[in-house]
Amino acid sequence: MHIYNIGYGTCEESDYIQIYHKQKFTKSEFETIVAGVVIKVLRGMKPMERKRVTFQKILYPVLQELTKKGFSRVKFDAEFDVFGWARILDENDWGTDRDEQLNFLTRNVSKELKK
Repeated sequence: MHIYNIGYGTCEESDYIQIYHKQKFTKSEFETIVAGVVIKVLRGMKPMERKRVTFQKILYPVLQELTKKGFSRVKFDAEFDVFGWARILDENDWGTDRDEQLNFLTRNVSKELKK
């Protein structure tokens, strides 16, 4: 199994998805595969839509096409994914934007650092 990353990043958000394939591709080969799939997705759109389309808008249709080429989404056994702007050691920083994993981290790290 060979793992590949596909997604986008902006100043405000990002979305990266890990996919795998039984075959190993070089960076250049993978980029060529993605470009071919993007062409297919764009050809399915109206010409006026195509002009202003961003990769953000077509990421999931591109993923659907990649699955037709033998790619599958990676299924994680566990994830650690928290809100990144809140201070780790301040349980009140960013209030309700904090999630349970971040609160768990805060409690455990604070407790250990006090020893």
